[in-house]
Amino acid sequence: MTFCLISWHGAIVARQGLSLRLVSPSDVLAGLVQSVAPDTEDGLFDVLATDSSSGRPFHALRAGNTYLTAAPGYEMGTASHLQGWEHFLALPLACLPDLHHLASCVWHVSGARPSFVRPVIEDFQLRVGEWSVELERLAVDRAPDGSFLVSDGQTAALKLEPCPSSPLQSLLEDVRRVVRQGDPDPEVRIRDSYAGLQSEAFKVALFPHDLSRLRYLALICVDCGELALAGRALELDRLDNPGPDLHYFSALLAMRCGRYPQAAEFLSVALTLRFPDRDLRDLAGYFHARLMKGENALFLLPDHLHRLGLAPFDDMFDRVLMPMPLAGGDARDIRQIYGHRFEETSLRLGMDARKALLLLDRRFNGESYWNALCNGHQYWLAEETPTADRHYATAKMLAIRTGLMPIHYNCGVLSWLGGAAQHGIPGPVTDRLGMGNWHWEASDVPGRPEPELCLVFGCDSGYFRFLPKLLLSLLRVCARRPDPAFRIRLCLGIDTPTPEQLAFMRTLIDVVSQWDVGIDITLAYGSLTWRDAATYTAIRYLMMPEVVRRYSCPVITADCDGYFPDDFLTLFDDLRKTADYGFRLYAYNHEGRQTFGEPWGFGAGISWFGETERLPEIAAFLHDYLQVSYDPANPTNWCIDQCALVQSFRRYVAPRWDELRIRFMDEGAPLMVMPHHVGGKDELLRRDGSVSMQDVRAFFSRP
Repeated sequence: MTFCLISWHGAIVARQGLSLRLVSPSDVLAGLVQSVAPDTEDGLFDVLATDSSSGRPFHALRAGNTYLTAAPGYEMGTASHLQGWEHFLALPLACLPDLHHLASCVWHVSGARPSFVRPVIEDFQLRVGEWSVELERLAVDRAPDGSFLVSDGQTAALKLEPCPSSPLQSLLEDVRRVVRQGDPDPEVRIRDSYAGLQSEAFKVALFPHDLSRLRYLALICVDCGELALAGRALELDRLDNPGPDLHYFSALLAMRCGRYPQAAEFLSVALTLRFPDRDLRDLAGYFHARLMKGENALFLLPDHLHRLGLAPFDDMFDRVLMPMPLAGGDARDIRQIYGHRFEETSLRLGMDARKALLLLDRRFNGESYWNALCNGHQYWLAEETPTADRHYATAKMLAIRTGLMPIHYNCGVLSWLGGAAQHGIPGPVTDRLGMGNWHWEASDVPGRPEPELCLVFGCDSGYFRFLPKLLLSLLRVCARRPDPAFRIRLCLGIDTPTPEQLAFMRTLIDVVSQWDVGIDITLAYGSLTWRDAATYTAIRYLMMPEVVRRYSCPVITADCDGYFPDDFLTLFDDLRKTADYGFRLYAYNHEGRQTFGEPWGFGAGISWFGETERLPEIAAFLHDYLQVSYDPANPTNWCIDQCALVQSFRRYVAPRWDELRIRFMDEGAPLMVMPHHVGGKDELLRRDGSVSMQDVRAFFSRP
């Protein structure tokens, strides 16, 4: 039997002419070099058997007092001592083919973690994960299916299965077959096409040992309508990565396929793995019961986890649910969350992908408020306004009929008058909101110059808490005005103020009447016919006809939860010199075209109306729109102020976009510090110190 010498790291000692080399087993098997045998006699070196208490056939190559050292990476050196790297193991050449094959491939080892390993030769052993065998004791049996049984000839053998495994090979073959057949329905591909399926399968084939790639293949299979392939891919991934997120993904996919008992089982395992220290039997039981009734209950899981203060599962898998066929037994809470998820998904997609989403959802679920609503957005952004308005009317009708509410930023559909508003508000306009019965008080001092700016705000008694900070910042700014003739008129409407609030405002009116700080105040107060979150935001526009009748000057309308920066007057001077109008046009490009979102996605936080001669007409339109469109029978009238503002923009400003100077109010230094600048309403109240009504009174008491 012919032997070779193998190093600590698995290199073979070989020679080429008189030169010694350390080579891989493949070089020896290919006949590129000649291995050095233990019985080699050579004048340049000697091969010596070394004493070893282990009884293993170790040898050393010595020339005089110098030993050959085998370093990692087939590097050689010399040493004057004899340690591990100076030893070489005598191994039959007949063992090299199997040894080389085992060490050059990745194998699947059932039950191991990780389950795919590449054996290594180290310390004169073949190591497969935590399992090892001495090289000279290695016994190898090759099975017909390409797997190997390796052992030391005495203990139980370890089975090494080829990679890719047979199930993975079968999956890839079926994916290839699907790709070859071509996409039968490309118009409903939302995120990924068959090209994406081919690409991801190609990556899996390149790295078959990395089964985590199969979860991405599963997602794309769902996108391509290949749910069975997605399930097989996910099952293989889960066998190698049995963590909570993959069990959650499996639960979602099972529910998506209508396999509700399986979904309940996967969810139970996912919850146990994710929260091993929590008793979630009630939660698991709740979802088990609803899933077993055939409900798509997993739409509710994120909210339940949030209420319990538990971390959510990975949301990358949630896309398998959007869109999907709802079940006949799905209760209102499930349909409501599905609708909101659909609206959120639609908002994030481009035009082509949104079109596919809408088409597929309509196939699954027929007519719905969410489909009609997002279809309206699709046509709106394509500037097909009449078609968009028809869809919005349908969405409103379906929302009211089914009792399902659009997501908060889409509630404007309930107050949308549509294209008719482009040609004026149909009469007669009645005082539906009760503003005509309000009381007006003002600091009208004879001889004072007319204002150069009206600031118009509205609030209710609750939001009054923001006014002291706004008022004090404005008083400080105006008190430092460089031009004594410059005046600002603050017009404030308050719905149902408390006696203390009303007394405070009257005191303020009296003080600014007696003490000229460059600001005058007009107060309107009373009770609206209907009092809700939508109506108090509309007060500023309901006031505007009377404001512009009294004062002929440009107007800024804004939310009252803000305050003025120290350089407000400088910023305002630049605004009136460079802009005719200013709006929060975050959904528009600089050519005046809306590029995403919904029609009422038009920030009403702060707006500038610089064309004084146009203001009576614009103010009347805003007032009339609100009076006509507000409907107490609506589930909500939220976004009604934005609906009114964008329709006035489309009627009076947008047609003259190229000839007007339009300021994007979110660009550059802000004229007011608003909650979105500082991280929220509470932070705004705290920023630079809180301000009370007493602090405002103290301003006038200073020396």
